[in-house]
Amino acid sequence: MTLTAILAMLALTGFSFSWSSLPAQSGITGSVEVTVLIPEADLLSVSHDDGSMVFYEITATIDGEGFIRRSARVTDSSFPISEVLVFGSLESGGHTVAVTLNDLESGALSHRETEIYIDVSNSTLWSSGGVRIFPESPVRASGHVSLSWNVYIPEGEEMPPGAYALLDRATEVVREGWLIGERKEGVVYYSADVALGGLEKGRYRLTVAALQGDDVVASSSSSIGLLESWDIWGDNADETITLIRPIASAHELREIERAGGLGDRNSVMADFWARRDPDPATRENEYLDGYLLRLDLISREFGTTGIRGINTDRGVVYAKMGEPDIVHDFPFELGYYPYTTWDYFTPALSLTFVDKDGYGFYEIVEGWDTVDRAFNAREEWSQ
Repeated sequence: MTLTAILAMLALTGFSFSWSSLPAQSGITGSVEVTVLIPEADLLSVSHDDGSMVFYEITATIDGEGFIRRSARVTDSSFPISEVLVFGSLESGGHTVAVTLNDLESGALSHRETEIYIDVSNSTLWSSGGVRIFPESPVRASGHVSLSWNVYIPEGEEMPPGAYALLDRATEVVREGWLIGERKEGVVYYSADVALGGLEKGRYRLTVAALQGDDVVASSSSSIGLLESWDIWGDNADETITLIRPIASAHELREIERAGGLGDRNSVMADFWARRDPDPATRENEYLDGYLLRLDLISREFGTTGIRGINTDRGVVYAKMGEPDIVHDFPFELGYYPYTTWDYFTPALSLTFVDKDGYGFYEIVEGWDTVDRAFNAREEWSQ
């Protein structure tokens, strides 16, 4: 059986949950971590003022006791939704975990039960800790994340190979590979780096498994949220120029246009972001990290049909100035077009955006020289 086929046995088919346990030891009780994974099909999405939302409640018990309740209202872009429930102070042996999912919009109930096991160190039962992901979600859909996972092996058993799979919202495997294992006494410490480049933004399910032949003897699941991987390094010159134009000088734009190839563009952009790094002594570039977050919000909030958020007036201002200190919306003023006002305190700047067509495309009233002066003053002040 192939690695994909083995890992496919762990794929989501509706609301499900997985578990991993920490073993009990002499005089110390164990614990279990239950990860509930909810696919899109299990909840009804309803439109609200702040977008399409789902509203649900999870209740869980272990052996009919240890009641845990978790409820949340989240956007429908968050699937698969992951909830982690922890039960502690558990004696070794078998226990029954029951989980109920209540869709609070439709009233639909789903119920699952399974047997879980709390191992005793050096017993004959398999158990594992929860899979850990670094850095924690959400992360950019570029670079990689690191995985770590512990499996407690019964006496006399060989160290099993470990594998991982990253599944998308349709439960298709988009990344898979083998874990690196190191055995110390009765514990195997697994690790891996998972490449994220080329993946779309959204939520993914991560599953790890220890395998004996075609059998999964231990597994753990979690979820990871990926943010847009913006091309701000010059991989595509036109795209990079579009994204940085609000904050770039004419000279900087000409530099990237004249760059001879990908390597030259990457070098130009490395210098571009280095000039804006407020603290070069650290690994992080706080300006760059903040600008990526601005691009996330601009894409999410200001785009209209056929027009990207970064190409709208509000998108350009937000890219330059960041979040306004005060926002006032006037969608239904009698005798006026819908409009909104943004106020910044440092430097002082007041702007008005008007939607003349009623389709959410807001145009700035003030001249761009007013915005540019405030932007340049802020840049000089922050240096």
